[in-house]
Amino acid sequence: METRFTSNTFLLKSWMLIFFFLSAFAASSQVNANFTFDGINRTYIVYLPQSYVQGQKLPLLLSLHGLTQTGAGIMEFSGFNAVADTGNFIVVYPDGIGNAWNVGFSGGSTADDVGFLSALIDTLHAQYNVDLNRVYSTGFSNGGFMSYRLACELGNRIAAIAPVSGTMTVASLAACSPAQPMPVLHIHGTSDFVVSYTGSFGNTSVQQVLDFWNGFNHCPATAVIENLPDLVVEGSTVQRQTWSPCDEGVTVELLKVINGGHTWPGSVGVTGIGITNRDINASSEIWNFVKNFSLDETIGIEQLAKKEVKVYPNPVTDGLLFLELSTSSLYSHLQIVDLRGRILQEAQIPATNQHFQLNVGGLSNGLYFVRLAGNQKNTVIRFMVQ
Repeated sequence: METRFTSNTFLLKSWMLIFFFLSAFAASSQVNANFTFDGINRTYIVYLPQSYVQGQKLPLLLSLHGLTQTGAGIMEFSGFNAVADTGNFIVVYPDGIGNAWNVGFSGGSTADDVGFLSALIDTLHAQYNVDLNRVYSTGFSNGGFMSYRLACELGNRIAAIAPVSGTMTVASLAACSPAQPMPVLHIHGTSDFVVSYTGSFGNTSVQQVLDFWNGFNHCPATAVIENLPDLVVEGSTVQRQTWSPCDEGVTVELLKVINGGHTWPGSVGVTGIGITNRDINASSEIWNFVKNFSLDETIGIEQLAKKEVKVYPNPVTDGLLFLELSTSSLYSHLQIVDLRGRILQEAQIPATNQHFQLNVGGLSNGLYFVRLAGNQKNTVIRFMVQ
């Protein structure tokens, strides 16, 4: 009897241990974290898909909340965690300062959110081995505006964006200077009275935004239009407009929610004001769009340059970067650019000098780009400083 009791006790403890392990593993898939940036404590929630294995290289989606909202709020109503489980990607829900993102609104946040989100990408890459070629941004309302700002100012790090119910301010559109072609999926209700579909209060219209990105990406003048089935009768329907192919294989797409309000289509619960469309699930549409794009595949910068240009050593460890150009390259100008698109150095390339060096000893450790221009062509090559 005593042996039997001991055996049952052992089995019970074993099952309890297994249950505890599984519970701990499940709980660890959602992590609340923070770090200090610009002297401010910045908080965020990371969700790892159920199939995540430590060290596995996965895409990252930035999911940015609306004005007055939080990262936890958009995590709940978007349902992105379930999509991440199916699509096998990491999703992060950062918090803006004062529940807002710095996109140029009068009276809004003044924090360096572009710098913070770039630092967040680096942090998650160091912790979870994020695939830096497959980082995407989406957001609702104010978070949609922020996604557009990232496309303008952090395009070397963002492979595609998908704003929902958010456009661009007039000033940000005028100042936008993207680093490279950018795939864009825009989702917006025509009866959105907070961020008007036709533009208001210093914000551009949906059409103005799409005209800009279609023009920048050199997309076809005419979209392919598809009216989606009205699966749920809630007072709205969806029309898909697609411009493709554009430069470097990118696509611009609009999901026009006719009679839709300032809401997240297919959301869990109430997200804003007006009709919430149930014919589509915005989160699934977003992932199905952005997952097609990668910085290395879309831009192919190393492949473009490897025959004409050699840049070494890479990474740079002693402050000197050497460039070797083929005699047929005909580049005349170069720039050293950081991840935010800021020009740090510029130089003219002598026509007779195919071998020369650059002093990059003043650069901090990190990732940078050499931009080469001339003879109606441009090339970009990445290099590291360690």
